[in-house]
Amino acid sequence: MKKLYILLSLGLLFSSCKKFLETEPTDFVSPGNYFKTETDINTALAGVYDVLGKTGTYGRSFYVEFDLNDQWFDSRSTVITGMTVNNYTTSEATVNTTWELLYDGVKRANIFLENVDRAEIDTRKKNIAKGEAMFLRAYYYFLLCNYWGDVPLRTTSVTSAKEVNFKNTPSAQVYDFVVTEMEKAADLVDISTAYSYNSRITKTVVWGILARVNLKMAGAPLNKTERYAEARKWAKMVIDDGKHKLNPDYENVFIKMCRDEYDTQYRESMWEVEFNKISTGGQEEEGSVGSINGIANSDRTFGYSYGVPRVTQKYFDSFEPTDSRRDWNIGPYSYGTVNGVANSRVYFSPTQIYNRFSAKWRREYETAQPKNLGTTPINFPILRYADVLLMFAEADNEVNGPTQEAIDYVEMVRKRGYAIDLKGRIIKTINISAGGSGYTAAPTVNISGGGGTGATAVATISNGSVNAINIISRGAKFTTVPTITFSGGAGTGAAATAVLTELTDANIDRSISKPVFKELIRAERNRELGYEGLRKFDLVRWGEYLSTMENLATEIRLGAPSTYKFAATGAANVTSRDVLVPIPSREIMLNKAIIQNKGW
Repeated sequence: MKKLYILLSLGLLFSSCKKFLETEPTDFVSPGNYFKTETDINTALAGVYDVLGKTGTYGRSFYVEFDLNDQWFDSRSTVITGMTVNNYTTSEATVNTTWELLYDGVKRANIFLENVDRAEIDTRKKNIAKGEAMFLRAYYYFLLCNYWGDVPLRTTSVTSAKEVNFKNTPSAQVYDFVVTEMEKAADLVDISTAYSYNSRITKTVVWGILARVNLKMAGAPLNKTERYAEARKWAKMVIDDGKHKLNPDYENVFIKMCRDEYDTQYRESMWEVEFNKISTGGQEEEGSVGSINGIANSDRTFGYSYGVPRVTQKYFDSFEPTDSRRDWNIGPYSYGTVNGVANSRVYFSPTQIYNRFSAKWRREYETAQPKNLGTTPINFPILRYADVLLMFAEADNEVNGPTQEAIDYVEMVRKRGYAIDLKGRIIKTINISAGGSGYTAAPTVNISGGGGTGATAVATISNGSVNAINIISRGAKFTTVPTITFSGGAGTGAAATAVLTELTDANIDRSISKPVFKELIRAERNRELGYEGLRKFDLVRWGEYLSTMENLATEIRLGAPSTYKFAATGAANVTSRDVLVPIPSREIMLNKAIIQNKGW
C-alpha cells in the first residue's frame, strides 16, 4: 500500500505538543532553515495529515468513545466509568488526548501555510499542497466544533510562551471559517483521479465534506436552515463529477479495506485514513479497525479482536432480514471449534441478538502478516460515495421536498443494500407448514430448484418436531420458488415452503411525502453508515440524541435478556450535557480565558 505519511522522519519537523497554545518545543526545526525543497514540503504536509491516524482520532476514538449511540453498547459488563458508558469527568484522558491532537494538527497546518510559499518548487505542486493543508486545518476545526462547540480559533502559529489565554470563539464563527477555507482549498487541490490511492485530499473529497459541514450548520445547534441549499450544491458537484460510484457489493467495500486494496474501479471510498505495517512484521502506524470493533476472537494468528461494541436489538431490528447490510454490519456468527476445526463460524440463533458484535471490518479477511494483537493495518473510511448520495437527498428534500432525483439516489443505496442488482431474487423466508414427528436430531434442510444457487439453512427441533429454520445464506438469482425438503434426523413429516424477495422490494413510493421521506433518509443513513463514526453526529444535528438514548435505555431494560441488562448503562447515563464533550480540565487550568461547556 502506498503510504502518504512515510516520506521522512516526522520527528525532524514536528514533535508532540503538550498543550496547543505553548510555544514550539526546543527540538523543532526552525522554519527559516526548512521549507526550501519539494521534499521539505512533502514531509511537512505528511505531518499535517499524520494527526488523522492517531489512536485519539481515527485510530480508534472517533468510531468508539466519541460515537456512543443507539447501535451498540460496551460488551464489557464490568465497565462502569468512561466514555463508552457516558460516565466520565473533564479529566478523561481520551478527551484530553483528542483535544491536543486536533490542535496539534492546527498548529502544524498554521506553520505549513505560513512558510510554504518560501519553497522553490513547481507552482502547481505548491498550490496543491497548500490546498490540502488549508483543508485539513479547516477539517480539524470542524471536528473540534462538532465535539466541543465553541473553541478557540487560531489561524497563526504561536510565537510567544506568554500566549496561553484564548477565549472560546462562537461556533458559528468557527463554522464560517471552516466553510470559507474549504471552498478556497477546493480550487487548489488535485482531482480525484490524480492518485491511485484515496488518502489524499482531492476536489471531490472537499466537496463531499463541505456537504457534511453545511448539513451540520443547517441542524443543531446553529439551525441555519439556509445551509441545506449549500449542502445540496456540494453533494451534487460530487455526483455530477462522475468519478465515484457505488460498489455493487456492499460487503466488498469493507473486505477491500481489510485486504489492503484500493477500489480504483468504483472509488466509492473517497477518503480513508491509512494504516500500515512494514513488511518485516513490525508496526509502522496501525489503528484499531477490526481489533477493537470486530467479531471477538482470541486467536492472534487468525485475527485477534476485543469485540467491544455489541449490537442493540434496536439496530438489528432497523433492517429488513433481506437487507444484506444487516448481516455484514452485525456479525451473524461468532468463532468456535466445530468438528475439530478452530475459528469455524458458529451462527447465532434468531433470539441471540445482544450476543452479536459490530462486524463491518473482519480480521479473517486481513492479508498483511503477521497479524498484531491489538492493532491492524485496516484503513478507516472518513467519506464514502453512499454518504454523499444520502446527504444530497436529505438536503434536497429540505429545499424542494421529495424530488425524483433524490428518490433515485436513495433507491440506489437501498438496492445495493438489498443486493438486488448483484443477487437478483433471494430467499426471504422459509415457513414451516408441518413440524413432523420423531426427530431425535435436527434434520438437514435441502433447497433445490428455482434456478438459483447458494441458499443454505439449518433446522432446530423441539419435542421431536422441527420448530425453526434459520437461513444461513439466502442464495442468488432465483427465478421461481425453490423446493424445501428435509432428510435425516430419524423423524418424518416436516414440510416447509420458501418465499422469495421481489426485485421491487427496495423501491420507494414516488408519491412519498416530505416528512416520510425525511424519516426514510434518516433510517437509510443509520443502516448504511453504521459503525462509521457518524451516528451520534447525525442524532445531535437532528436534535434527537438525548431522546433516542433515553428510549434505548428503556427498550433494553424491558426487552434484553437478564444477562444483558447492563447494556442500558451507557444510554441511561446520557444527559443534555452529552451532546458535547467537556473541554479538558488541563486546558481549563492553563487557559484562564476559556469557558467550560454547560453541564460539565
